[in-house]
Amino acid sequence: MITIKSSTTEEVFTSKANIAAVLLVGGTANSSVALNDSVSGSGDDKIKLKALAYTSESIVFPKDRPIVFDTAIYSTIAGSGAEVYIYLD
Repeated sequence: MITIKSSTTEEVFTSKANIAAVLLVGGTANSSVALNDSVSGSGDDKIKLKALAYTSESIVFPKDRPIVFDTAIYSTIAGSGAEVYIYLD
């Protein structure tokens, strides 16, 4: 399993990937993350999470049904000090 950590809006993976789980760690403000299947953030969001300040939210997909990103993974993150962990299958 590959783990990707990000705290900025950016392309976090540059090729096809299967996402097994996502963890959003809220910073000092309410936080959110949207993951979409593109290199520039222009695609449709496939996964969205929100977390209150100083809390975390996660989603784990069934082992036999990860979320497939065909092009790339672009992460749009908001909230002061927020971090997202993306676990690839």
